[in-house]
Amino acid sequence: MNKTDPILVTVLRHGAVAGRAHVFRGTLDEPLSAQGAQQMEQTLARCPAGTFDAVVTSPLKRCHEFAAVYAAQHSVPLQVLPSFGELSFGEWEGLTPDEANARHPTEYQAFRATHGEHAPPHGEALAQFRKRVSQGWHEWLAQDAGTNRLLITHAGVMRALLMELFGYTPAQAFQIALPEAASLRISWLQELPPFLLSIN
Repeated sequence: MNKTDPILVTVLRHGAVAGRAHVFRGTLDEPLSAQGAQQMEQTLARCPAGTFDAVVTSPLKRCHEFAAVYAAQHSVPLQVLPSFGELSFGEWEGLTPDEANARHPTEYQAFRATHGEHAPPHGEALAQFRKRVSQGWHEWLAQDAGTNRLLITHAGVMRALLMELFGYTPAQAFQIALPEAASLRISWLQELPPFLLSIN
């Protein structure tokens, strides 16, 4: 890999999950639905990136299972990196926001008011999450893994990258819609600030 060439990273959120809808789904490890896989395939079909040199995925099934199939079909190396797993919602895993609010009203209101800086009970604070994602990102970018890469991950990780790489505040990052199979494209040239090429 030539250090004068930018690294282009397509960051893809998983699609629809075969589980209860509209819940806190962080470490809850439910698989992708058939619809979810189709959504991801459609996003990648629209992607101008062409053939990827490397695929990295969250270890959670809703990302990992699709990534493994995609990497095998395209004969691309696959890495599973826990750094890119979703935020842990602790005792709220699998609950709707209304259920979490009913169970822990004080903690829930603090979580909402601070955009996650106040952690859910036994969950992961936003500062810890951002540090984990940032460290994983920089370690991965330092690898000699080609200049056209695919990261399959979660909406929370995508927002953490927007905060860590582009200076978004938590409030700004959580105002950006990242629906199922949404994507970001990022250009990274060593020793220069990254460029956000697109949000889909």
